[in-house]
Amino acid sequence: MSRIGEAWGAANARRGLERKHVVLLVLLGAASFFDGYDTAIKSLALTQIRDDFGLTKSAASLMFAVVYFGALPAMALTRWADRIGRRRMLIWSVLGYMSFSGLTALAPNAQSYAVLQMCQQVFLVAETAIVWTMAAEELPARARGFGFGILGMNMALGTGFAAILYGGFLESVEHGWRYLYLVGVPPLLLVSYLRKGLPESRRFETARDEGRLAGRWQTILAPRYRRWLLLVVATTFLLQLSQQAQTFAIDYLQTDRGISTAMSNVMLILAGLPGIPIMVAAGSLSDRYGRRLVGCGFALASMVGGAGFFWLPGGVPVLLPCMSLTLIGSMGSFPVLQTYVTELFPTSLRSSAASWAGSSGVLGRMASLGLAAVLLHLTSQSAYSQSWTATVLGIGPLLALIIIALVFPDTHGRELEETSGEDDDTPAVAPPAPPPVAVATVN
Repeated sequence: MSRIGEAWGAANARRGLERKHVVLLVLLGAASFFDGYDTAIKSLALTQIRDDFGLTKSAASLMFAVVYFGALPAMALTRWADRIGRRRMLIWSVLGYMSFSGLTALAPNAQSYAVLQMCQQVFLVAETAIVWTMAAEELPARARGFGFGILGMNMALGTGFAAILYGGFLESVEHGWRYLYLVGVPPLLLVSYLRKGLPESRRFETARDEGRLAGRWQTILAPRYRRWLLLVVATTFLLQLSQQAQTFAIDYLQTDRGISTAMSNVMLILAGLPGIPIMVAAGSLSDRYGRRLVGCGFALASMVGGAGFFWLPGGVPVLLPCMSLTLIGSMGSFPVLQTYVTELFPTSLRSSAASWAGSSGVLGRMASLGLAAVLLHLTSQSAYSQSWTATVLGIGPLLALIIIALVFPDTHGRELEETSGEDDDTPAVAPPAPPPVAVATVN
């Protein structure tokens, strides 16, 4: 154990991580854990939720599209993190989304379920944006990708915990999905730990004391920020068009491939396990080799796995490796590409930029589910209805990754003041010429 501790300490020293950074990651990681847990419920228990409310796949897709509409009010909530501080708004966001998660367990019908989950989205999107903003602002430059990998890993652990809880204990219980939401209530105690142990972002305090906070929300639309904002919003939206395939993956295994609920959840756990340490490794690799190469490379692997999952014939021996490749690629790319949201904007606008990206991502999920409802209806007579739907929607992520590979800069190893142009009051870093192998090696 002492050798493990020494190795951990040496690794942290190389990254410039101090005890305060570790404490920060523990607290933010706890919030990310329950973020992953709550988000996973919709996918894990989708078949049971549909049965309880008497919904077809198309109707369920439309319902979740309405749920994700809650991202729009989240922009206003997150904007306050750039005005009154990250810490205070994070505490209120955690309190809000966990409260609505608990209330969802009591939803009597599909309409109330959608409303309560839409309200939860308001706080969940805000919480996610603020967590990643605080991590970016407080961690050393050479450990930023590593820290984002830790946060992503905790989200994955939350998803895995939900899968074990539902597949192992609640799947056979009547209205078991309601108990999943109730489990999200006790962690409200996390709020007290955040209040006591989470400091305010030093970069925010400096910007506030120097009078550099943005007075108006329209500031982020100024010419010097507009280009990066449009690129971040557009690529985030396109990446999230794969949401319908993710949400309906377990349902697809059960209804299209004839695999039991218990086995489907076991497959999810087994497929995702390798991706948990890979998220941290991918973050560290991006600190060394760049966000584009690592992030887009993992995303390409995810798309290859997804194509096999929906199109290759066969049972568990075929589906499990494809599912694993999909999850590993997705889990490896997510924390890496997420860094751009915080690295290209100054402190006064960083939470707002994260909110724009988060809202764009949720709108992408809405579009994915809404378009899928139409595609599923149009192809309802085909045995490959879900496969065709996932393939058509997969064009969006492919376009996004090409844009990232060709246009976005590599920001690894550089302080936020440099990547955002905050110190010298110049626009954020200009995009370098794309590497000649970018399109060939990344998705």
